[in-house]
Amino acid sequence: MRSRLVLPRWSRFYILDAENRPVQVLDQDEWSRWMAENELIFRRTLMEDCGVVVTTRFRGVSEPAPKDTPLFVTRVVGKVAEENESYGACTLEEALEQHEQLVQKLIRALRAAHR
Repeated sequence: MRSRLVLPRWSRFYILDAENRPVQVLDQDEWSRWMAENELIFRRTLMEDCGVVVTTRFRGVSEPAPKDTPLFVTRVVGKVAEENESYGACTLEEALEQHEQLVQKLIRALRAAHR
């Protein structure tokens, strides 16, 4: 007998306002439409030399927890599973800064490997 996968229940849904600030919406259908009609990726950096992609995007959902779940995520995806990591941020500005720091860190590591 197979057990069913139980997914967490998301209770808070967010969209972005004109200044890319998260705004909570109570209507899940409104949220779904907004997510389908808007660009969710704010930055993507393809690093062909090391086979890594760094992507920063808007999640739009927050877990029902006492502490807010970061609504923006920067994900590093590489050829090897150990290279795959995610980093959360509460604002777009924080997420984009984090993206840039990760890209610079990867560039430094790539240069050091070629010395």
